[in-house]
Amino acid sequence: MFGFKSSASKDTSHCLLKEVGIAEINKQHLRLASYAVEFSLIVDELSDREPTNQDWRRIDALLSKIMRYVAKHFSEEEALMREHGYPDYAAHKKLHDKFTAEMLKMQSEINNRNIKFKKKMSSLLWDWLYHHINEIDYKYREFFLGKGLS
Repeated sequence: MFGFKSSASKDTSHCLLKEVGIAEINKQHLRLASYAVEFSLIVDELSDREPTNQDWRRIDALLSKIMRYVAKHFSEEEALMREHGYPDYAAHKKLHDKFTAEMLKMQSEINNRNIKFKKKMSSLLWDWLYHHINEIDYKYREFFLGKGLS
């Protein structure tokens, strides 16, 4: 369903995520993608009905898990950037902060049981994963490889 895009493959490959050069970060990206799949499955289940209390509990639990994992991932990625002097650290951190703020807004909508969250949340997660990893995170690949990380 999702996998890493080989550096030897063409940009028209149908794989979802590019390999960013650091094994642990790649694993974290896959974990985030698995959470996005899990969230999409819930949204699909709710496509033709209103969420029940049990659905809301599942959504709350998954969103909480996603929020904790995103914070862990960003913290570890940013620590690597600071430790190795990544030149675009400040701009990269701003993007992380912006995404976190968007996720907090989404969490507020879910906490208020606003059904409109469904489409927005799936879109937010997938757009972020695809764009951020394949375009923004991919930029640090050569930098970290040059520092001997893998």
